Amino acid sequence: MILIDAHVHIHNCFDLEKFLDAAFENFQSEADRLGIGDNFTPVLLLTETAEDFWFERLREHADGRKKDDRLVHKWGFRLTNDSISISASTGSLNPRNLIIIAGRQVDTAEGLEVLALFTSDGIKPGIPIVDLIEEIKRYDAISVIPWGFGKWMGRRGKILNSLIEIHKGLKFFLGDNSGRSAVLPFPQQFKVARQNGIHILPGSDPLPFTTEYGRAGSFGFLLEENISETYPAESLKQILNKSELKIQPYGDLETPFRFFRNQLKMQIKKQYSKLS
Repeated sequence: MILIDAHVHIHNCFDLEKFLDAAFENFQSEADRLGIGDNFTPVLLLTETAEDFWFERLREHADGRKKDDRLVHKWGFRLTNDSISISASTGSLNPRNLIIIAGRQVDTAEGLEVLALFTSDGIKPGIPIVDLIEEIKRYDAISVIPWGFGKWMGRRGKILNSLIEIHKGLKFFLGDNSGRSAVLPFPQQFKVARQNGIHILPGSDPLPFTTEYGRAGSFGFLLEENISETYPAESLKQILNKSELKIQPYGDLETPFRFFRNQLKMQIKKQYSKLS
């Protein structure tokens, strides 16, 4: 069994140890609910912005190129045979293990976002979404267009609708996240995507607030597959590219209060960033 969170940010305001502890505990809670005990591999798919380089920091620390005292705690990191994945584990009596896989979040010319999973390379932002999806493909990565409040409406919604209609010429997924409120209407694009054979990859999408450190692993999906211990990124990518893919989503959507509070906090943060 593989439990996967497909939209993960490690924000600089997070305590890394608490973040990893919470991620594993969230995965374990879901495994317990499913009755699979410890028979699972937990995976965090990073979606770093242009300002974030946590994967590179962890990789440099793991291979000894640049030891970072801030990363020395109960979690240790080692390289896998993939260049884009890292194994994180504790050496305690009750060992915990996580697979962390590189990925980027890129803005398009149309004001949409695309997640480039399975790559640590910087991908040029600000280009049309069709060109960006093709560029991500050239990086041998996977494109995900994540849900965002207001971003799938109006002009941008029409662009996404057109993409879904012509999806056979492109290869991409849609992305759900735990920040979507259960009181909002179910996105029409999800319904049409499913009818057209486009899969939806759920992820937690933690916001850049200290209170959000515990969200990773709480919203994601289950794959009844085996993952390679030595090449976890490559094996998982091959699974996601299967024509017959069975995704079992899990997790709870945001409560109305927290949803509107977080939207307000994000708008305040954006305005503050413009002024600073």
